[in-house]
Amino acid sequence: MCYYVLNGQYIVPKAAGPSKERINNDPAFANVKSNNQEFAAASKLSKAIRQGLGNTAKQFKDTYMASRLTGACRKIIQKGSGSLGQRKANLHNAPTALIGFQLNKHIPLHYIYSAKPKVTTNSNRTIITINIPKSSKNHLKQIPKNATHYQLTAALSIVSTYQWQPNTNAYTAVNPEQNAFGTTTQTQPILCKIPQTNLNLQLQIPNNTHTAYKTPKAMQCIAII
Repeated sequence: MCYYVLNGQYIVPKAAGPSKERINNDPAFANVKSNNQEFAAASKLSKAIRQGLGNTAKQFKDTYMASRLTGACRKIIQKGSGSLGQRKANLHNAPTALIGFQLNKHIPLHYIYSAKPKVTTNSNRTIITINIPKSSKNHLKQIPKNATHYQLTAALSIVSTYQWQPNTNAYTAVNPEQNAFGTTTQTQPILCKIPQTNLNLQLQIPNNTHTAYKTPKAMQCIAII
């Protein structure tokens, strides 16, 4: 670092980093370029998950949820097949990187509700069933003293694998029509004081194969009840 005085003030110039053009073309920055490519893929994967969760994520997340999720997606890509910078972004590369991920790290789920769920799917993986064998007041934590009911919400986010495309020099979704959408479901309000057995929340894969045209949309009031 070089110090000098300019107009009576001490100046400390900082070295400029390499330009984007140099990173993309200089062999000395090959690893930096590859890491940047995979970070971009992690960002896309993270965004697709968040979009699939929709308003549920907005209701439950903390301020840094997006960046934490991107970090988890980066670990998933690091476990993918292929060379650095072109490894496949597939959630099945490292499921443990996301299992247990808290939307709000300051309020983990087990701080609020400690019953253990079991998740199963049908043979076509189109219906997901979340079963809670036993739920009682003992599983409810940090609830208001006078609370009488609680409600459980399940959210499903559908994301495609992302793969490096040499012709576009970018990661793109392998199945864009099955990417970044999802659904949610809720139980009816459940009495706190009555133990429950075999609580079920069922999520069905929504059909996202239709294309919406930008045509005029109309709506009217049809009844006052």
